[in-house]
Amino acid sequence: MEKLDQNTPSSISTAFWVRRMALDRRNYKQVVETTVELAQKTGVSEIVGRIVNHLKDESEPFRKMVMETTDKVINSLGAADIDERLEVQLIDGLIYAFQEQTVEDNVMLEGFGTVVNGLGMRVKPYLTQIVSTILWRLGNKN
Repeated sequence: MEKLDQNTPSSISTAFWVRRMALDRRNYKQVVETTVELAQKTGVSEIVGRIVNHLKDESEPFRKMVMETTDKVINSLGAADIDERLEVQLIDGLIYAFQEQTVEDNVMLEGFGTVVNGLGMRVKPYLTQIVSTILWRLGNKN
């Protein structure tokens, strides 16, 4: 997979980023690993931009798969090439996914932390909203 054409990320996101993949642990793992590898070649914003809206999906396992992928991509490549529009979408999706989780899971917490650390000072405008969500979550555990 030395050379990627410009349609490769789009083809992969429509073929493999489906809810069904999140339900089978083996497929889940392969989708996450493949997407992280693809990010190495195409960049963080290219990949995160294609999956960020799935953080608001109604399927919790699917949101978890998106969060784990986002965590691994940003953890390995950083968040420097995430623009302001994607940053807003990402924070919004993170807050939604964190708030809507029914099963306490480290994947959500670790992913949230990785994104916040990756964005660094750029997260400052969202801190009030993030803290409010965390406090709400602590007070309303399912």
